[in-house]
Amino acid sequence: MERRGLNFRKRFLRAVLPFIRTLPLPVAARFLSGFGRLEYRLFPRLRRSFRDAVAHGRSILDGGWDVSVVSRELAGNHILWRTRDLLLDGVSEARAREMCIVTGRDDLDAALGLGRGCIMLANHFGAHMLPAHWLLREDFPLRLYMERPRHISRFMLEHFRSDGPLSQDKLFVSRQSDASDSASSILRAARTIKSGMLLYIAGDVRWSGRLTEKARFLGQTFQFSSTWVVLAAMTQAPVVIEFCRMEPDGRYHIEFLPAFIVPKEAAIEGQGGPWVQRFIDALEDQIRRYPTCSNDYFFWRKPLVA
Repeated sequence: MERRGLNFRKRFLRAVLPFIRTLPLPVAARFLSGFGRLEYRLFPRLRRSFRDAVAHGRSILDGGWDVSVVSRELAGNHILWRTRDLLLDGVSEARAREMCIVTGRDDLDAALGLGRGCIMLANHFGAHMLPAHWLLREDFPLRLYMERPRHISRFMLEHFRSDGPLSQDKLFVSRQSDASDSASSILRAARTIKSGMLLYIAGDVRWSGRLTEKARFLGQTFQFSSTWVVLAAMTQAPVVIEFCRMEPDGRYHIEFLPAFIVPKEAAIEGQGGPWVQRFIDALEDQIRRYPTCSNDYFFWRKPLVA
């Protein structure tokens, strides 16, 4: 969902963030989300849009939510979502750590401890850039395999400046890439994993063309990128799913789930569907349990299918 005046809002948030960061960070996060809740109260059209979307989502997921409460809190969390990791830009290690509740760290360490690299299966749920930010602060050997993110912290941008065949710049992808570029990109990603690194890739990217699989999500059929399945099958690296919730107290809850291995045969075209659906089902379960962190998912009304 695109709100009116989105570019103005981004410029405004960038201007006020240095002052907001002087507050205790959980208070700063609640202050930011307050902008979204204020807009929700002031603008009837925006309020109706959120309420209609949340009510539709509740009917699909059999959620027992209060539509008014979830709609208001979701509108607030939209602002935190849009700020990505900027709230933590330039803050000390101690202050950043206080903002993050982390569960499943042992599962992630165990997966990397196998010595085969690891695939971090990410998504656009909740504070979706915060896990990558946290992993870099904790000195994990991280590379992002996605379109180049925008409006992110200088801290992350500095980590993107690296040289060599496995540098971050060579792993950013584009929807305009041709088949040759895509094949080369996947080989680079596979080499990155096999070198022992942690590859961060989203599993909820709607895509078209090759390396895609259809899956049911929120009552509709979408076509999702299955690149992560192919990489997992090729490399036999463990896959760890992560989710990051925006908590009511202003902190972020990063959760790593137990690792799993995708069998080699899943790399065959048309064989990755069950694995894509498995991830989408896990994502849908998070949305059912934490609808205020659902971001844009309830607004996905136009299926992208072949």
